[in-house]
Amino acid sequence: MKDLGIVTLISVAAIAAAPAAQGSHPTAFATAKSTQAFADCFAHAQERSSKAWWFVPKESGGGTFSNLGAASVSKPYFVVISDRGSRREIQLQNASWDGPEARGVEQCI
Repeated sequence: MKDLGIVTLISVAAIAAAPAAQGSHPTAFATAKSTQAFADCFAHAQERSSKAWWFVPKESGGGTFSNLGAASVSKPYFVVISDRGSRREIQLQNASWDGPEARGVEQCI
């Protein structure tokens, strides 16, 4: 009986120490807004949250938002805007799903 208790205790400890499964979140969104309209909206959302950001437009349309290079950032995010004809594809990379970047994307799409 004592052995069963020890095995059970070890099993519970192993389960508690195991990493939790990540929820399924989209990494790409689509919008009919122009790149400029989305970029303006996202920049305002980041400013309202007092978050660092920069934007680099692409010559072929679209562009990238990030906070790469900001002094207090150890894990930079990227919001990549790609023109796909009449719509824009927005990819959210390296960002928390409940953070200001995700909220900004969701508000602006």
